[in-house]
Amino acid sequence: MATRDTLTPQEAQCSGGADYAALALEALQEPADAAYAKELMDRVADDCQFTKDLAACAIVYKALGEQGRAEELLQTAEDYCMSGEEQVALAEAKFKVLGDKEAAVGAYEKALKETGNLDPLIDLAKNVMRVISDSAFAKKVLEKAEAKISRAVEYSKLAAASAEHLLDKDYAAAIFNKAAEKLSTVPDLLSLAGEVTRTLGDPQKAKALYQRALEGATDFTAAKTLIESAKQVGDTAFMQAALKKAGDLATTTSEYIELAVGLAGVGDKPGATSLLDKAEDAVAGLDEMQKLATAVETHLSDDTERMTRVKAKLEKRQANHARYMEFQQLEKEAVSVKQFLALAERVRLELEDPFYSAKLIEAAENLLDGTGYQFSRYKPILLAVDKNLDDTAWLGRLLDRAAENATDFISFKDLVVTAAQLKHRELGVARARAYLSTRETALASDAHATVYDMAKLAEASFAATRDAAEAGRLLETARAKAEDHFALTHIGRLYAAMDNAIQADVLFAAAAAACPNGDACIQFIDRLRGFALPAETLKKWYAECGAHLSKPADKLRWAEGIADALNDKTWASEVYGQLAGQFSGAEAARFELSRRSRADLNYFGAKRRH
Repeated sequence: MATRDTLTPQEAQCSGGADYAALALEALQEPADAAYAKELMDRVADDCQFTKDLAACAIVYKALGEQGRAEELLQTAEDYCMSGEEQVALAEAKFKVLGDKEAAVGAYEKALKETGNLDPLIDLAKNVMRVISDSAFAKKVLEKAEAKISRAVEYSKLAAASAEHLLDKDYAAAIFNKAAEKLSTVPDLLSLAGEVTRTLGDPQKAKALYQRALEGATDFTAAKTLIESAKQVGDTAFMQAALKKAGDLATTTSEYIELAVGLAGVGDKPGATSLLDKAEDAVAGLDEMQKLATAVETHLSDDTERMTRVKAKLEKRQANHARYMEFQQLEKEAVSVKQFLALAERVRLELEDPFYSAKLIEAAENLLDGTGYQFSRYKPILLAVDKNLDDTAWLGRLLDRAAENATDFISFKDLVVTAAQLKHRELGVARARAYLSTRETALASDAHATVYDMAKLAEASFAATRDAAEAGRLLETARAKAEDHFALTHIGRLYAAMDNAIQADVLFAAAAAACPNGDACIQFIDRLRGFALPAETLKKWYAECGAHLSKPADKLRWAEGIADALNDKTWASEVYGQLAGQFSGAEAARFELSRRSRADLNYFGAKRRH
């Protein structure tokens, strides 16, 4: 890039033709200095090698009245154009230099094909509106962006761009509607509701989203988010509904008391009373009992029966304060899942306080949250809830989360076996069967599922429920997919593990019949040897496999397996004798060498020394 001996501060900051072009355009503003603008362009234009720089310079030459020079640079810019970003610069130059909107749209079309992410697409739409004011094409750009988004923040950004730059609130509303149909979590819906208010100024649409968020809240944290949103919008009715919803989802004394105070504050005394009932049931320590007593005295002082009962419970807690203090100190010192769970069991046994036990188990679970789910790590939490609490909702949540994350066979089998063996047996068995059924349905619709996938499901089913009939049904489904002796042998082994010797023999016989050659027979018997079957049983199946062979070469390979796999040289000698005379030429020599090395008992002994 050519330079003068001295540069102005503005020129010193320029790093390319586009920067110089911007400086030149500033120079053309009132009071215009066309000579300086031209001097800048003449200094840099011939050295430009990128479309962005060439297009920017062409626009300046157009402004200077040098149409020929502008078109020359524009043509060079088009020749050098390589990317979607450069097509945008080219489109602007074609419109401003040539006044050719159609040519500009053509360049924008090429840019659109090469642009795939949300923010660049929004920027492209903004550029279209700024340069050629073509709202139809800009909407086409945003529609491509719409197909690539899935999060609330993305929908909101796209809708805001439509309303602000296309001035198309109807399209913005359509985007919000699609987002509302696809999104379902409380944070997403609340985010959408806020953006609808800001972008469209439509309180009714926002209220519908708030209502959906309220209906979809499934945990206390989400419900508290609703309460905060209600405070921000100043909707008393929504606030009351959010407090009631949170009350249904709360689990601790502190949560219940917090919500009860909120309901009392909006004049809902019956709702506050109900929550304080729940708070009383969930008290897990002296401090919580004291908070409850204070809340009752403050908000339900006219309920003398309740006041008497709560004060009596508080006195009992105070009387056993030393024991609770001891456990609370141990709780403060606990730093691992194992420590929290051991303490939870002690609390159950020594204090008979399931609420405190639940608090400790929850602390253990919180240690694991956010660390990446592994069933082996969450399993102790599941067993602790089962053993120490009568909380089927918590158990169900833990089991369902494990099922959602059981992507491999080992974790899935461990899950269903663990579920079926819970103390809460009815719940556990029902969940295990449901997970097995869901996985079977998924396998049935999976074109890539193999015979081994279904066989593993059968294995998991039997391990969990010991239901041989159900496991057998699944194994027969697997058998229908079996196409070789490997799969048939595997299914036979599973039948044997279920103590179904009859079906195991049926499958082993089918596997033997499926062996197409001597090598397959050896593979088959090697698998059976791994099952620790008696020698006579192995001999039986190997003989049956050989009976299906007809070619002399296959029978010879099968005979070699008698010596190699079963180490039975006596039987091998008998078979070699039966095969003698069936070979000629090179095959006869191979047969003789095979016989001598495997069936001649003296081959490596006295005869070899002669």
